[in-house]
Amino acid sequence: MKTKVDLLLINPGNRLEQFSTLNELATVAQPLGLAMLAAFARREGFTVAIIDGEANFWTPEQTAKEAENYSPILVGLSAFTTKMTAAGKILNLIKMSNPSIKTLIGGHHASALPEKTLKEEAVDFVIQGEGFFPIVRLLRNLKANIDNYDIPGVCYIKDEKVVSNGRAEGINNLDDLPVAAWDLLPMEKYRAHHWQAWDYNLDTSGYAIIYTSLGCPFSCDYCSVNVVYGKHSTRYRSPESVVNEIEILVNKYKVKHLEIIDDTFTLNPRKVEGICDAIIARNLGHKLNIWCFARTDTVNPRFMKKLKQAGINWIFMGFESGSDEVLQGVNKRQTVEQIKNANSIVHEAGIHIGGNYVFGLPGDNVSTMGETLFLAKDLNTEYANFFLLMAYPGTKYYEVAQEKNYPLPEKWGQYGFFAPDALPMRNDILSSKDIISFRDKAFVEYFSSSTYQDMISAKFGGHVKDYINNHILSKKIQRI
Repeated sequence: MKTKVDLLLINPGNRLEQFSTLNELATVAQPLGLAMLAAFARREGFTVAIIDGEANFWTPEQTAKEAENYSPILVGLSAFTTKMTAAGKILNLIKMSNPSIKTLIGGHHASALPEKTLKEEAVDFVIQGEGFFPIVRLLRNLKANIDNYDIPGVCYIKDEKVVSNGRAEGINNLDDLPVAAWDLLPMEKYRAHHWQAWDYNLDTSGYAIIYTSLGCPFSCDYCSVNVVYGKHSTRYRSPESVVNEIEILVNKYKVKHLEIIDDTFTLNPRKVEGICDAIIARNLGHKLNIWCFARTDTVNPRFMKKLKQAGINWIFMGFESGSDEVLQGVNKRQTVEQIKNANSIVHEAGIHIGGNYVFGLPGDNVSTMGETLFLAKDLNTEYANFFLLMAYPGTKYYEVAQEKNYPLPEKWGQYGFFAPDALPMRNDILSSKDIISFRDKAFVEYFSSSTYQDMISAKFGGHVKDYINNHILSKKIQRI
C-alpha cells in the first residue's frame, strides 16, 4: 500500500563504492541535513518521509524501488561528490518509473556544480545553498500548481537554458530550527566509528550526530564546506537548544556515542563552555562518549578538562603535514610547533586524539611526506587518518587542477579516499600513483609499529590491539 507524502527525502548509499574492502569498518551516520529539512518542512505543514539507503545498505535499484511505496510531489536528495554516482542512478530510476514526479538535489556537490548537475542528472531542480526556504517555497508552488520556480537558491532549466536564482538565504538564528526529525530515521541501524567504541568493548551501537554550529570562518584551500554557506562565517545554536536535543537522543533513542559534526567545535570558547556546563548540569556527561573536531589553535587549556567532564573523549585535529613549508602553502595557518603544543594540551586533559594527515599537498614530495609520517609516529596519537588530497568541486584545488590540466576523476566515486580507483590530485612533483602508494604504506607502518601497538594495549587493552591487527591491518585496499 502506498503512502502519500508531499516530500520524500533520500540519502543514497554507496558504502561499497566508497570503501570497498574497508566497508565493514565504515561508520554509518544519520543524514542529519535531511532530518533537519524534514523537520522544517513538517513544521510548515507538509507531510514528509525519509529513505536512508545508506543505513539499509541498499543499492540504487533497491532505494528507487522503495521510493515507489510513496506518492510524493517532490523527491529530494542531498549528496557529497563521492555519492553522486549512486544519487544519479536513483534519480534516473525514479524518473523512469514516474516521469511526473519532480526531483531535486542539493548539498556540497550540487552547490559547487549547479549547471553541470542540472545537465547531467535526472533532476528538475538544483538547490544552491541551504535548502530550508527553497524547498518549502517549491512545495507550496507545486501543491498549488503554480508554475513559478524563480525562487532564491533554485536552479532549473527553461527553454534549454539554465535559470539560476542565486544562492539561498540561510537561517540567521539556528534556534529557530526545529529538532531534527529523528523519528523518520531507522535509528537502530546507525553505528559509530570503530575507534570511538574502543573504550566500550567495541560496541558501536547507539550512535548519533549533532550540530552546534553551521559554517566555518577559515578558508583552507582543500575544503568545500563553505560552498553551501557562501561565506566564511559561523552561526551558533544556544547551549540550551543543543543539550535539549542531546537529552532527546539519550533518553528516547538510547544514544551513547555522539559525534559533534561542527567543522570546528572549539572555535568559540564561551559557547563551548556553555554547552559543557549544560551537559554537566543535566548529569549527561557520564552517559555520553562524544567526539568533535578542533583546530590546533583553538584547543584552549582553559576548557579542556571541562570537555572531558562533559563526555568528550576524543578530539580530531587537522595536522595535515609535518612540513612547515607545505602547511604554509595550503593556507592552513599553523606550524608543526603548534601541532605539537595542541597535542600536549589535549592529552594532558585525558582526551584521546585523532590526527588527520593529508598526502600529496602542493609542495609535497617524497621527503616532505616522510616528514608527515615521522610527525604522526612521533605524536603517536590514539588514531590517525591518512588522507589523499582530492580536488573536490568547490575548492581552490578543483580550479588549480583544471588550470594545470591535472587529471580529474572521470567517475564521482574516484573522489573517495578508499575507493579502489581513487584518483587524488597530483602535484608538480608527484603522480597520483606516487601519492596513493606512499599513503597506503604509511598507514600500515603507523598502525603496525610496536610503539603504537604498545600504547593501544596499555590504554584500551589487548583486545583492541588484536582488533587493529585482525580487522584493520588485515584488510588491504585493492587499488586499481
